[in-house]
Amino acid sequence: METLVTVLSVTAPPQNCVKPSIDDFPNDFFTEYQRQKQGGVMFHFLIAIYMFAAVGLVCDDYFVPPLEKITGKLHVHSDVAGATFMAAGSSAPELFTSIIGVFITESDIGLGTIVGSAVFNILFIVGVCGLFAGSTLQMSRWPLLRDSLCYLASIAALMASIYDRKVQWYEALVLVCMYFVYVITMYFDEVLEGIFTKMTRSHIETPDIEHNGNTEERKSLLKNGDENKVIEEYQEVRIIDGKYDSPFSVPQGLISRTLWILMLPVTCLFYVTIPDCRKSRWEKWFLVSFFMSVLWIAALSYVLVWMVSIIGFTLGIPDVIMGLTFLAAGSSVPDGISSLIVARRGDGDMAVSNSIGSNVFDILLCLGLPWLLKTTIVDFGGYVNVLSGSIIYTSLSLFGTVFVTILCVSLNKWHLNKCLGTVFILLYLGFIAFATVFELNFFGDFNLPTCKT
Repeated sequence: METLVTVLSVTAPPQNCVKPSIDDFPNDFFTEYQRQKQGGVMFHFLIAIYMFAAVGLVCDDYFVPPLEKITGKLHVHSDVAGATFMAAGSSAPELFTSIIGVFITESDIGLGTIVGSAVFNILFIVGVCGLFAGSTLQMSRWPLLRDSLCYLASIAALMASIYDRKVQWYEALVLVCMYFVYVITMYFDEVLEGIFTKMTRSHIETPDIEHNGNTEERKSLLKNGDENKVIEEYQEVRIIDGKYDSPFSVPQGLISRTLWILMLPVTCLFYVTIPDCRKSRWEKWFLVSFFMSVLWIAALSYVLVWMVSIIGFTLGIPDVIMGLTFLAAGSSVPDGISSLIVARRGDGDMAVSNSIGSNVFDILLCLGLPWLLKTTIVDFGGYVNVLSGSIIYTSLSLFGTVFVTILCVSLNKWHLNKCLGTVFILLYLGFIAFATVFELNFFGDFNLPTCKT
């Protein structure tokens, strides 16, 4: 009996700590002493940043173009295309981070990334647009209210799924089904906007927006193919005389040239392994481009989460905090760039719709789909554990970010300017501080400590 008790005490996993994600990855090439005492962790920081840049490169140059081809071949309505294929293009890093968190590390790093990315999008990116748009942006009521209502419904569904820290298959299924309801909503957006206009006409006069001397109604990023305009404008530096410039053309300027040299290794890898369907000779290979870019995004995301797990373990930072901060900010860079582009064009509605609309995709599909696959195909009848006890409070604060955004914009007479942009960025920093102190158990023992390897 004593021997049996001894064996059980050795083999049974400890119940007073959480297994670190670093245990689910290959052994590190540095020892813990080298990482902590000799600065080895800085090498992991550099690799993580390089992976962010590589993921952004493959998404922009190789993942989004075949998605455009697919939507054209399928004759998908522009609203539906924006809410599905184009959203997948900008949220691919979050999706694969979530998949790795569910199936490999079995930690909250994916959930933390989605929640942190949601706040980053709605506060930080919108704040940056207000600061650097170059002019005051006029907002329309319908796009902001429509996207905010869909986002609020997504947050409510997320909180209902994780409140008991266990995600069942039917809860994951609800998230995925809600996403398809969102797609249908976008398809009938013009009808819904007409109803909204009739309901509010007697109470509110919807402002027209002067743009380049013409009065026009501003469109959402997910309407009338405007997503393609953003992509084209974002990639215009690579187009010369109607042809895409070679990725091996040396750019002008010291900084640009240095970045080009640093990214040259992965540029060569992508060039020889992924057909560039933007070019006429590879145009029919768009499906191969799509699947090869997916494989590259998955591989790069794996290395990225591996590096972030090592950084968090070395510095004593829980996985969920690394997701809320480092991973969330890095994975949201594509959304930030596209939003800033359209903001500098004077289109505030498109910039904000891009930020909020991508949050709906992140919560409902980037979380819902991996959870559904885990609880039905991999482990039917099982559930996904939510390890963080305070993530429910962090998720609850997402409601506040939506209401504060709408309130601030309405009080500012539906204008987005530098003052409001500064307020949003300060609110984002406040949210990060709030979430961090909760996750570190400053207000109670919400989370178990990380086990020592």
